[in-house]
Amino acid sequence: MINEQQLKLLCDKYKIKYQLFHSTNIVLLDTGLDLWQIKFIENKSKPFCLLHKNRFGHLNKFHIHGWRRNLFQTIDSICTHKKVLVDIYGSLGNTYKNNKYKNSKNKGGNKYNCGNT
Repeated sequence: MINEQQLKLLCDKYKIKYQLFHSTNIVLLDTGLDLWQIKFIENKSKPFCLLHKNRFGHLNKFHIHGWRRNLFQTIDSICTHKKVLVDIYGSLGNTYKNNKYKNSKNKGGNKYNCGNT
Protein backbone atom coordinates (compact mmCIF):
# COMPACT_ATOMS: atom_id res chain seq x y z
CA MET A 1 0.00 0.00 0.00
CA ILE A 2 1.22 3.49 -0.80
CA ASN A 3 1.58 5.83 2.18
CA GLU A 4 -0.25 8.96 1.03
CA GLN A 5 1.16 11.15 3.81
CA GLN A 6 4.75 10.26 2.88
CA LEU A 7 3.93 10.71 -0.82
CA LYS A 8 2.52 14.18 -0.16
CA LEU A 9 5.57 15.27 1.87
CA LEU A 10 8.03 14.08 -0.79
CA CYS A 11 6.05 15.53 -3.70
CA ASP A 12 5.55 18.87 -1.94
CA LYS A 13 9.32 19.19 -1.40
CA TYR A 14 9.95 18.94 -5.16
CA LYS A 15 6.70 20.53 -6.34
CA ILE A 16 5.63 17.33 -8.07
CA LYS A 17 1.94 17.06 -8.91
CA TYR A 18 0.44 13.67 -8.18
CA GLN A 19 -2.80 11.70 -8.33
CA LEU A 20 -3.15 8.62 -6.13
CA PHE A 21 -5.65 5.93 -7.13
CA HIS A 22 -6.22 3.84 -4.00
CA SER A 23 -8.25 1.13 -5.71
CA THR A 24 -5.42 0.22 -8.13
CA ASN A 25 -2.37 1.28 -6.04
CA ILE A 26 -1.19 3.51 -8.89
CA VAL A 27 0.21 7.02 -8.62
CA LEU A 28 0.52 9.38 -11.59
CA LEU A 29 3.16 12.09 -11.20
CA ASP A 30 4.02 15.18 -13.22
CA THR A 31 7.35 16.92 -12.56
CA GLY A 32 6.81 19.51 -15.26
CA LEU A 33 9.61 17.85 -17.21
CA ASP A 34 8.45 14.23 -17.34
CA LEU A 35 5.44 12.08 -16.57
CA TRP A 36 5.83 9.16 -14.18
CA GLN A 37 3.73 6.32 -12.87
CA ILE A 38 4.26 4.26 -9.74
CA LYS A 39 2.60 0.86 -9.44
CA PHE A 40 2.66 -0.84 -6.06
CA ILE A 41 2.64 -4.63 -6.34
CA GLU A 42 2.44 -6.50 -3.04
CA ASN A 43 4.54 -9.51 -2.03
CA LYS A 44 7.67 -8.48 -3.94
CA SER A 45 11.07 -7.61 -2.50
CA LYS A 46 10.92 -4.43 -4.62
CA PRO A 47 7.19 -3.68 -4.79
CA PHE A 48 7.38 -0.21 -6.38
CA CYS A 49 7.47 -0.34 -10.18
CA LEU A 50 8.53 3.04 -11.57
CA LEU A 51 7.47 3.89 -15.11
CA HIS A 52 8.60 6.92 -17.10
CA LYS A 53 7.05 8.75 -20.04
CA ASN A 54 9.03 11.39 -21.91
CA ARG A 55 7.52 14.77 -22.72
CA PHE A 56 9.87 15.13 -25.69
CA GLY A 57 10.94 12.44 -28.14
CA HIS A 58 9.22 9.07 -27.62
CA LEU A 59 5.88 10.19 -26.25
CA ASN A 60 3.62 7.28 -27.00
CA LYS A 61 3.89 5.18 -23.82
CA PHE A 62 5.38 4.60 -20.41
CA HIS A 63 8.50 2.46 -20.13
CA ILE A 64 9.85 0.74 -17.03
CA HIS A 65 12.43 2.84 -15.24
CA GLY A 66 13.07 0.26 -12.51
CA TRP A 67 11.87 -1.41 -9.34
CA ARG A 68 12.38 0.16 -5.91
CA ARG A 69 12.08 -1.11 -2.34
CA ASN A 70 10.23 1.88 -0.88
CA LEU A 71 8.51 5.14 -1.74
CA PHE A 72 11.52 7.24 -0.73
CA GLN A 73 13.76 5.42 -3.24
CA THR A 74 11.08 5.74 -5.91
CA ILE A 75 10.68 9.52 -5.52
CA ASP A 76 14.47 9.86 -5.23
CA SER A 77 14.83 8.15 -8.61
CA ILE A 78 12.45 10.67 -10.14
CA CYS A 79 14.26 13.63 -8.59
CA THR A 80 17.71 12.47 -9.63
CA HIS A 81 16.69 11.28 -13.10
CA LYS A 82 17.95 14.38 -14.86
CA LYS A 83 19.26 16.07 -11.70
CA VAL A 84 17.25 19.19 -12.50
CA LEU A 85 14.91 18.83 -9.51
CA VAL A 86 17.85 18.19 -7.17
CA ASP A 87 19.65 21.25 -8.54
CA ILE A 88 16.56 23.41 -8.02
CA TYR A 89 15.18 22.09 -4.72
CA GLY A 90 18.13 20.31 -3.11
CA SER A 91 18.76 16.66 -2.34
CA LEU A 92 16.64 14.27 -0.32
CA GLY A 93 19.83 13.53 1.61
CA ASN A 94 22.16 10.59 1.27
CA THR A 95 20.36 8.96 -1.62
CA TYR A 96 20.47 5.25 -2.22
CA LYS A 97 21.92 5.93 -5.67
CA ASN A 98 25.19 7.02 -4.06
CA ASN A 99 26.02 3.43 -3.18
CA LYS A 100 27.29 0.63 -5.39
CA TYR A 101 23.77 -0.10 -6.72
CA LYS A 102 24.43 2.64 -9.28
CA ASN A 103 27.32 0.67 -10.77
CA SER A 104 25.45 -2.64 -10.92
CA LYS A 105 22.47 -1.67 -13.06
CA ASN A 106 21.18 -4.30 -15.43
CA LYS A 107 22.61 -3.18 -18.77
CA GLY A 108 20.56 -5.76 -20.67
CA GLY A 109 17.23 -4.14 -19.86
CA ASN A 110 14.52 -5.08 -17.43
CA LYS A 111 13.27 -8.62 -17.94
CA TYR A 112 10.34 -8.11 -15.58
CA ASN A 113 7.22 -6.19 -16.38
CA CYS A 114 4.72 -4.61 -14.07
CA GLY A 115 1.52 -5.02 -15.99
CA ASN A 116 0.09 -3.10 -18.88
CA THR A 117 2.11 0.02 -19.65
